[in-house]
Amino acid sequence: MTDPAPRHRVPTDVRTPFSTPWLTVREALTGTGAGPGDRWYYLDHPGCALVLPVTEQGEVLLVRSWRIAVRQWCVEAPAGRCEPGETPEQTARRELREETGAHGGTFRSLGSVWPSSGTSNELVHLFVAHGVRPGPAEPDPGEVLHLHPLPVRKAVAMAAGGELRDAPTALALLLAEHQGALDHGGGR
Repeated sequence: MTDPAPRHRVPTDVRTPFSTPWLTVREALTGTGAGPGDRWYYLDHPGCALVLPVTEQGEVLLVRSWRIAVRQWCVEAPAGRCEPGETPEQTARRELREETGAHGGTFRSLGSVWPSSGTSNELVHLFVAHGVRPGPAEPDPGEVLHLHPLPVRKAVAMAAGGELRDAPTALALLLAEHQGALDHGGGR
């Protein structure tokens, strides 16, 4: 059941106080726009696609990426912003090639999630891809990342145990496991 939006929380005006090629900050005015809680700021995002690439050897090709916002190396699945005119699967395939060098494979959707619905409208489309083939990575200029392959079982255990702190990656692993979309054959 979906409840209707509270009338006093429906934006009456939306402004753009800040914008870059990568993100836009929106200011939504609700009610009269004059009182406390009548101004809300959020990141307006075109969406993102993330893929769990699984090799024939039973490894998931994750990457270690330096993230300035948290000032740490983060283990993540290949992911990136959806470009205009791209489907989420096309974005996932592009990011797979750019970040890991892998390509091909059979893609399956795991669903979509809002990773931070209180501060952003970003929707992350989650995929798993089986039978990806290795190749040379083509990272974007300025990206600092390293390939970090893990056995599928170990990656799922890390997600379940809280060791993977990138929420979309951890959730994608847990969803793929729950949906039977990961092959643990061969003692992997």
